[in-house]
Amino acid sequence: MSKNILLLGGAGFVGSYTVREMLKQGYQLTIVDNFSKYGHLEHDFFSDPQVNLVIKDVRNLYPVDFNGYDVVVCLAALIGGIRYFHRIPYQIARDNNEILAHAIDCTLAACPDALFVYYSSSMVYERVQRPVTEEDAYQQLVPFTNYGMQKLYGEYLVRGAAQEYGLRYLIIRPFNAVGSGELPMLDRQGQVAFGMAHVIPDFIYKALIQQSPFQILGDGEQVRTMTHARDIAEATVLALQNDIVNEDFNFCGATPYKMGDLAKVIWQRINPDMAMPEFEHLEAPAADVRFRVGYSEKAKKLLCWQPRFDMDYILEDTIGYIREHLDSLPNNHGAS
Repeated sequence: MSKNILLLGGAGFVGSYTVREMLKQGYQLTIVDNFSKYGHLEHDFFSDPQVNLVIKDVRNLYPVDFNGYDVVVCLAALIGGIRYFHRIPYQIARDNNEILAHAIDCTLAACPDALFVYYSSSMVYERVQRPVTEEDAYQQLVPFTNYGMQKLYGEYLVRGAAQEYGLRYLIIRPFNAVGSGELPMLDRQGQVAFGMAHVIPDFIYKALIQQSPFQILGDGEQVRTMTHARDIAEATVLALQNDIVNEDFNFCGATPYKMGDLAKVIWQRINPDMAMPEFEHLEAPAADVRFRVGYSEKAKKLLCWQPRFDMDYILEDTIGYIREHLDSLPNNHGAS
């Protein structure tokens, strides 16, 4: 069945994968994005006749802009690496709450029967020191970071709107979305700001420029599960196809890695004939997350979904993309 879908923040990293998977299903898509993170992007799907692009901040939309949609997907948010979280904590909490609340209000006013899909984050589990299931989200200590706390509060906003106004919702918690399409972030001086983007693009860039010593935040013992963004997008589409309503899902990859080990794997893949340099351990933020690993058994049971892309594919895909765009990045060997 064809669906008319509004994607808020649909031109971003995870959003672009989601758009491509939805187009395969013949869905009609309207993408709203202000390009605040990456600057204006020229995605191939912008010229697709099934896609309408609106360049605007979500907070400047009116309820009438939400008329006629079967699904509203809220991907719009300020997001980045661990240093990004700590550099603008107030802005993250303020802007992300404003965006989400406005999107919910407009959905309830203009298309109250639509499914509202909220992209939360595995950061809601940031204080749990074991593999997590969906039940842990509301039975744990609250997150330390403003980003994690805002994402958890966002889930309460969504559930509150369901309880009070009957909002039909789906909550998605991606675990460290990775893949081609994301580069290291630059600071205002145009230099690579390590820790502002996600860890795999940062590590790949450092290996490509043969950074020595190899800078890493903290002791390198932090554990993460990486998930290819295409896996997350495919799982989202499966939830829509199965008409899942008022549920939450962890979408996570299968293999956890310690960050120090991941750095070594990436270095060896890019520089096979060169010994891994010593680590330079940079001070990690006070709320550095030590362990973030999840189970996706609920998605496997209800959606018949499991991740398809392992770390070998993730690295092949992401390394190829960053190599292709390396000339657009400065060759700076220090951390910002």
